Amino acid sequence: MKKAGVNVLIFNLLLSIIAISFNMGFVSGIAPTINGLYNGQSITSDNTIYEWSSSLSEWVAVGSADSSTTTTKSTSGNVNIGREYTLGETPKKTTPSSSPTPSSSGYTLSDEEIKTFDFGKFDKAASSDKSGDAKTTPDKETNFFSNIMQSFTWAGAVYAGVQTVGSILGWEKNQVSAASIALASGTFVGTTINSLWGKGGTFTAEGSAGLNPLYSAGIGLAVSAVVYYYLYKDTSEKIVTFECKNWDAPTGGDDCEKCNAQDGGLPCSEYQCRSLGQSCQLLNDGEVNGSELSELKCVWVNRNDVEYPIITPWEGALTTGYSYSPDNSISPPDKGVKIIDKSSKDGCVKPFSPISFGVLVDEPAKCKVDYTRKEKFEDMSYFMGGNSLFRYNHTHSISLPDRSAFEVENLTVPFDGDYELYIRCQDANGNYNPAHFVFKFCVGEGPDTTAPLIVSTNLLNGMPIAFNQSSIDLELYVNEPAECRWSHRDQIFDKMEESFTCSSSIFEMNAQMLYTCQTTLTGLKNEVENKFYFRCKDQPKVKAEGDRNVNSESYIFSLIGTRPLVISSVGPNGTIKDSTDSVKVTLTVRTTAGYSDGLAYCYYSDTGEEDSYIQFFESNSYKHAQDLYLSAGVYNYSIKCLDLGGNSDLDSIGFTVDTDTDAPIIVRAYHEENYLKLITHEKGKCVYDPTNCNYLFTDGLSLTVIDGVNHFTDWNTEVNFHVKCEDEFGNKPAPDVCSIIVRPGEDLVKNE
Repeated sequence: MKKAGVNVLIFNLLLSIIAISFNMGFVSGIAPTINGLYNGQSITSDNTIYEWSSSLSEWVAVGSADSSTTTTKSTSGNVNIGREYTLGETPKKTTPSSSPTPSSSGYTLSDEEIKTFDFGKFDKAASSDKSGDAKTTPDKETNFFSNIMQSFTWAGAVYAGVQTVGSILGWEKNQVSAASIALASGTFVGTTINSLWGKGGTFTAEGSAGLNPLYSAGIGLAVSAVVYYYLYKDTSEKIVTFECKNWDAPTGGDDCEKCNAQDGGLPCSEYQCRSLGQSCQLLNDGEVNGSELSELKCVWVNRNDVEYPIITPWEGALTTGYSYSPDNSISPPDKGVKIIDKSSKDGCVKPFSPISFGVLVDEPAKCKVDYTRKEKFEDMSYFMGGNSLFRYNHTHSISLPDRSAFEVENLTVPFDGDYELYIRCQDANGNYNPAHFVFKFCVGEGPDTTAPLIVSTNLLNGMPIAFNQSSIDLELYVNEPAECRWSHRDQIFDKMEESFTCSSSIFEMNAQMLYTCQTTLTGLKNEVENKFYFRCKDQPKVKAEGDRNVNSESYIFSLIGTRPLVISSVGPNGTIKDSTDSVKVTLTVRTTAGYSDGLAYCYYSDTGEEDSYIQFFESNSYKHAQDLYLSAGVYNYSIKCLDLGGNSDLDSIGFTVDTDTDAPIIVRAYHEENYLKLITHEKGKCVYDPTNCNYLFTDGLSLTVIDGVNHFTDWNTEVNFHVKCEDEFGNKPAPDVCSIIVRPGEDLVKNE
């Protein structure tokens, strides 16, 4: 628990002591006197009100009543006139000396006797049995509930008091709540124990001193401490930034040779070599010069390099409107420049205005930047530009608040408006600058008169949205902490109906040094341009509205409503045949509607599982195609298309792949009219040679083909027809083989 929490706990315990002690004093103040009577105890007799005076040891008339009233002695001290009391012993009077008049069951007191009668003896006798043990009478039962209620009253008063005091002292909400409950609990427990078992308590024997009040107070304090310990959680807010950076190999190259001596004689790879050291390089790369794998060697290049990179400022990286100025105030051996804002009188950069600067180095190196001087390169906090690549140039961007932004958050201004950034660069052999290169600049002070700048959004301005989408989450990025609102109409900030949830602390910037605001845009419509208007007001933690700056013009943001995307056609279907074992099949899809008349990306899957879809090779259009090479079989593919607005459509393709590797078969050959007619079992074309079968298909004489399977040539009994046929997939007989040899004669049947 932090020191502040301990102080609050101690203060709470002190309050508990005061509250319980005060309650003990109150109880002691109404405790019976030695005579058994209470100071201020009253009775009424014969229209006269009497009060017991401890100092006079007698009843004193203090007023008159309208009528005779009979009361019963209770915790408030009232006595029933004429009531018979059972005595355990002969009652003893103070003054007068006369004894009470006995009755069959006890004594009856007259009005005169009651003025000086010792009631303590009667109470003791009435509340004891023969063994002398204390018992609870009906009067003490009433006393029990009265004490409990009184303890509740004290606890409630303490609770309310601590709530008030805590608010005045400026405690945190969780401190006030825990302290209030703890103190109230301790007060209730302490006062209850004292009123029940303390002197004169409900369960305390008559004449007994009862439980020591210090014990009751101690128990109450313990309860307060325990309750406070478990309820109060001293919390603080801390922003932690996680970055995933590239892994870097060790500097130098001491381990390069390990890659050349792997178990099993495995050759070294480029990846393995580079991972062993930043100066390791693979020589004799077989992919480059065709050398054998055994000649690949990982070596330490520039082994004797001991020179560190030389740093100079890079003019090309500096933001427009700024300049570098040599700074002779930098103490040697450090050197550097000052960044000057040419548009400001004092040269200081504007608060929350991003600026970029950079360095040049004379050899490939990685560079780091820090806000404080560090002894070693590896101790520095940030890589320039957020990466650890070896380059000849490096850039860095920053955006810094002014003094008032720190003060409004009750923070100490770290650099009093003047900043220094320290740069070091390191080469692959681990050589880095012993001195820093320093960039100095100041951030302008004075009243902030610039409204927040809305830089960008996480969604593209003017992007399409899905059909029937009525709302969408949006992030807005501004250059400083701000309060932002939006509306469907272009109007002033105060009249805008909807609001963003924005970063309010100067430390809550993202990697681009911008502050994020989040909202949900609603009221989106289909097939129209949905326009939204954004405005922001800076300094959200400043209470004086007159000191805040607000956008005078709206940032206009639009989203395009769309139509449903439709897959209008898919292919192929039926049977796809070819003469190879692996048949080329082209999947085709056409899309319409959606965003931009069917412009979309399409995907296919042979399982239909969500993570199994593959994008078409030809896509991002309304026509989509994908070539596949498949063996014979039945295939089914799921098709999914998606446009830029998020509209999607699903379809499927089913087809059969058949492999045909055989030449056409001539199933009939006969004489028809004046022609030789051949019929093949599949579509194709046929040629013939009159001499033999040893000829190329392209050298043969063609037969006339009708419908792909009917082939004709002139009937000639003087010629032998050495026929070869080829199908549409290119299947045909070998160069010296014929499909059929026809020798026209009487035995060749003529088709009538």
